[in-house]
Amino acid sequence: MTRQLGLGLICWLLLAAPGQTQPQRTWTIEDILRQERLTDLEIAPDGRRIVWVRRKANFDKDRFETDLFLTYLDRQGPDGLPLTVQLTRSGNNRAPRWSPDGRYIAFLSSRKIHSNDPTQGSQIWLLDTFGGEPYRLTELDVPVQSFAWFDSTRLVFAARETPTYDEQLRKKRKDDAQAIEDTTEFYPVRLFRIAIDSKKIERLTENEGEILEFSVDPSGRYLVYSIDPHPVDADARHQPRQYLLDLHRNETVEIFAERYFDPERFVWTRDGAGFYASDEFASDPENEGAGITKLYYFDVARRTYREVPLGWEAGVGYGGYQVTEGGVHVQLAAGPRMEPRFYEKTADGWRAHPVLDARLRHSTSIRIGPDGHTIAFVYSRADLLPQYLVGTYQRGRLRDVRPFVQLNTYLKDYPIPRADVIYWKGAEGDTVNGILYYPFNYRPGRRYPLMVVIHGGPSGVDLDAWRADWTVYPPLWAQRGAFVLRPNYHGSGHHGLEFVESIKGRYYELELPDIIQGIDYLVSQGLVDPDSLGVMGWSNGAILTIALTVEYPERFKVAMPGAGDVNWISDYGNCAFGVRFDDSYFGGPPWERLDHYIAKSPLFRLHRVITPTLIHFGDKDTAVPTEQGWQHYRALQQLGKAPVRFILYPDEPHSFRRPSHQRRKMEEDLAWADTYLFGRTSMAERLRQRVLPEDAPLALRLRARQIARTADGLYGVEHQGRLLPEMVPLGDTLLVSRFEITRAQFRAFKPDYPVPPGTENYPASGITADEARAYVAWLRRQTGQPYRLPTKRELETLQKKAGPSENTLAYWLGYTPNPDERRQLEDVLAGFRPDELLLPVGSRPPGNARDPEAPLLYDLDGNVAEWAVAAKGTLQPSGASAVTVRDPRTGELSAPPPSFIGLRVVLPRH
Repeated sequence: MTRQLGLGLICWLLLAAPGQTQPQRTWTIEDILRQERLTDLEIAPDGRRIVWVRRKANFDKDRFETDLFLTYLDRQGPDGLPLTVQLTRSGNNRAPRWSPDGRYIAFLSSRKIHSNDPTQGSQIWLLDTFGGEPYRLTELDVPVQSFAWFDSTRLVFAARETPTYDEQLRKKRKDDAQAIEDTTEFYPVRLFRIAIDSKKIERLTENEGEILEFSVDPSGRYLVYSIDPHPVDADARHQPRQYLLDLHRNETVEIFAERYFDPERFVWTRDGAGFYASDEFASDPENEGAGITKLYYFDVARRTYREVPLGWEAGVGYGGYQVTEGGVHVQLAAGPRMEPRFYEKTADGWRAHPVLDARLRHSTSIRIGPDGHTIAFVYSRADLLPQYLVGTYQRGRLRDVRPFVQLNTYLKDYPIPRADVIYWKGAEGDTVNGILYYPFNYRPGRRYPLMVVIHGGPSGVDLDAWRADWTVYPPLWAQRGAFVLRPNYHGSGHHGLEFVESIKGRYYELELPDIIQGIDYLVSQGLVDPDSLGVMGWSNGAILTIALTVEYPERFKVAMPGAGDVNWISDYGNCAFGVRFDDSYFGGPPWERLDHYIAKSPLFRLHRVITPTLIHFGDKDTAVPTEQGWQHYRALQQLGKAPVRFILYPDEPHSFRRPSHQRRKMEEDLAWADTYLFGRTSMAERLRQRVLPEDAPLALRLRARQIARTADGLYGVEHQGRLLPEMVPLGDTLLVSRFEITRAQFRAFKPDYPVPPGTENYPASGITADEARAYVAWLRRQTGQPYRLPTKRELETLQKKAGPSENTLAYWLGYTPNPDERRQLEDVLAGFRPDELLLPVGSRPPGNARDPEAPLLYDLDGNVAEWAVAAKGTLQPSGASAVTVRDPRTGELSAPPPSFIGLRVVLPRH
């Protein structure tokens, strides 16, 4: 694309999605990162309360914080939803669990009580819902790894023993060297029980190895747990082992003893007669290869288990399973969605019942309470923000479903990209699917750029559910006028065993054709410009991104891989799980299949790459070792055929933890694509931006050169000898005048309107409602275009975009007066003529100055108040003026004097 086209897009690809009639907000990187997330939801035993965790970015502290909230389902809050109160505020609280009697909430927190606090890591804290502050229950010199209630007075937790003498000695010497995979330093993690009144601790197990997970049966007699027996996790020779502990008999027996069979995620039935667990089934269990998830039931009395006959080839999906009254609810894997079913437990097995509530087809987070029928779940679609719902579940039927909390309400004014699940013929003629997001400015018959965003795994999956984070952010691409395709290529999970295993031994061979044929399908549909393609992804998404630039060097204008392999030979030894992964997908180690490893490694064919490539890596990544990024960068840098940039993020593992690094990654992606795909910025301009902030007065002066002026310096455009306002677009549906109507523009309509010399670019003031209507009617006659006055809602939306220092009374005073101070000033203000306090339009900085793509809009909440169409077509002045200001507490405005009322116009786009 040319630079000229890029500049045109800046003034066009904004804000409103198709069919929307109101001005919309512009998405920013911070809008993506500041989204709150609801996790760790637990329903109280009485079914009337929910405790949950909110995860939220703290940009000042550069971390993500987690705190507990409590929702009362039987009490109404001020917003009309169930009452929600915040329980913790330290930002490091997680994993809340209700006591069986519903009185206490236990949770993990790493907060310190004082500066010399000797505890290490997360400890168990208690909160009495009868009243009082949370208090710490455990005070260990090692972290508590997990816990569960044993009964209403005791808890069970997993933790290491006290650090050994040798560890303490090395710590005193500041010796932090590690012996890798040393069995002599593979310290046991065991189970302990603690009483909440006395804080007395008793050891429940004497196991070797590390307890990975455990679950207590409702009666308190049994514990089922899983142990990692060995420090070597790179291969699958030492798989977890499972045990059942009978506390009445003090007897421990191993269960699920078959080789390569290691169920997990234990969920007890309500009567304690047994528990459900799931296991990954694959054709190569010796490598723990990707497969499908099967569900099993263990009968405690018989000490036997059996597979639950799901009658569904793809197995259990990401939504998991929950024990409910009369059976178990399962979210089955169904490609980009779920297939919800209720399995009724009968005397001779299970009977499947379909669950017809369509919302559960889009839910990967479901919880059913201890009462067996209270259900809480998250419902979203790819183009629908998450909804947090609660209701009653009875034998597969949902009733009384209603929201219990709202998060991210700031996004209600933002455009959401349209998203569809699409299907096409992929490799070997198989049907492949993906999620397609549309650009905000989409119009049938036109072709648009495409950004292919590839998921990791490879056995991950892109679901028809909301996703907008630091690696996948469709709104920011849609805002740039691009389609986004997230393909579920061969090897993706959630599509059955044959599909997920299809790439074992054939890595790259099916995935790349899947993606290319998906692109070709969109081109054939007239949607995508084949000369404007970008590709990006994280982890396996980056691996495929790199391979696409090697195998199809002419197709992609830009590539942005994050944490992607280029050399499978070195990956074998450096990846934390390289042995089992590479053995599974490449059929053995490199010393046995060296030619195969070389053939599969892009490193040896990077001389083909001409695509500008941006590489991201954390320097503590052991899932895709950081050295892979160095090899990728060094090869491209030495070859010199493609522009390359390598960003290394300190102290970051495979998934970035710091908001600042997530922001930097997104900033780099967008700038790279703006340069090499959208053609909006040259590298020289990007370098200039490092020294010239977008909202700097000098930069605004540069952008202001695009503002329309006549030859004699009047704002506006000339039409048949008449001065008209300049209109700028807000998305596809609305144009708005850049400034308030100036005096010179108003005089073009009303020749006798007084305009003292030097005030031609002042806003027209003292305009009556009838005069405002007449001016709009005149504009229509002059142009044949349906100009109109903005609605009250449209103006209020625009006012939210106002600059921080508009021409209001606060500007003239140097502070924001409260209502009493404003009234005391009335006599003073009455002595000023409008010309003494009004400023030429555009004198104050625009509110959207930080957005380089947005058209500059001025005086949105100052200078003069503006006429707006209210209910039943009446006109009301809206916004602040040079003599009025918003109440600092309520946001309300006092009525502006008639001499300080003007107007702005809008024009629907066709």
